[in-house]
Amino acid sequence: MTSSPETVRAVVLNVEDAPVDPDTEELLDRGQGKVAGLVGLAKLAWRITAFARRPFAAPFALATPIIRGVVNTDSGPAVAVRHQGRMVSPKEWADAQRQVGTSPRILVLIPPAGKDETVWDEGSQATGATYADRLAELLGWMPLHMHVSVGSKSVPAAVALSSRIQECVDALVGEPRIVLVGYAGGGLIARNALGVATAGPRPWTTYVSELIALGTTPYAVTSAPISGGVGKQLDEHLAGIAVVGADEAMLPPRPDVDYLLVTDKATSRPNRVGRLFGEMLWWRHKTPLRSRRVRDLFPTAERFTLSTAETPLSNHPAVHDALLRWLA
Repeated sequence: MTSSPETVRAVVLNVEDAPVDPDTEELLDRGQGKVAGLVGLAKLAWRITAFARRPFAAPFALATPIIRGVVNTDSGPAVAVRHQGRMVSPKEWADAQRQVGTSPRILVLIPPAGKDETVWDEGSQATGATYADRLAELLGWMPLHMHVSVGSKSVPAAVALSSRIQECVDALVGEPRIVLVGYAGGGLIARNALGVATAGPRPWTTYVSELIALGTTPYAVTSAPISGGVGKQLDEHLAGIAVVGADEAMLPPRPDVDYLLVTDKATSRPNRVGRLFGEMLWWRHKTPLRSRRVRDLFPTAERFTLSTAETPLSNHPAVHDALLRWLA
């Protein structure tokens, strides 16, 4: 394990080791699943083909984040604890839990900024429950729903998230086991929160056993002169590459935490059309002296791919099955 994330050429993101067999059963087996690195530039082609699958919704879904990126203000982030549809204090959350013994198990769920716990309900008509509900009922995990306010930047949000989790741990009795589950941008915030040092005799980061990122962009570039506003949205929503600060890119993974990355199968395959369009976009990240580089934000992660044609990764049957095995 190296002390900093691996770098790859921006226009050569085809780093997966083998294509995924479309006939293979969607089973997430740790240590046995095929490593399929996300080909970030293929996401552009996938967005284009979405027009055919959702001819009315897709154009607005594509345009909205680009417009929003221009008008957002840089207000400070606020991370709050939510329980039963409302915001509560860490102590109120702890008092509402049914603790089992002196070794509580906490499932921290982090949706994208601006979303709340209802994001985990999507697809529940097919699965019958959310991840939190099923793990609480069958395995006794205590769900800890987090809410990151819209417009929050990743690093300040990670600091605030770390503070809220620490307050919740301090309000509980015993030595907990903590698992982080982040969806989309929430996975990146959770990753960064693991790098925030906390004071006190029981830092929450020492109790984390797994970080499970669902649909989180695993590759990133550091800021460039045109990496703000629309340019930043082109990277994140079309090319499928997050624009992060230098401190985030160099943040190493924790050696005592298992990183599990689950991405969309359609955006995890080599795609010539996607690479062609992606390379056309990457002129913004090239200089006469050197080309931009893309960093792998999850270099030690076990990687899995799933089809999201019918259900999203926020509530996917195969992820349900995997979580019951991983967190038993």
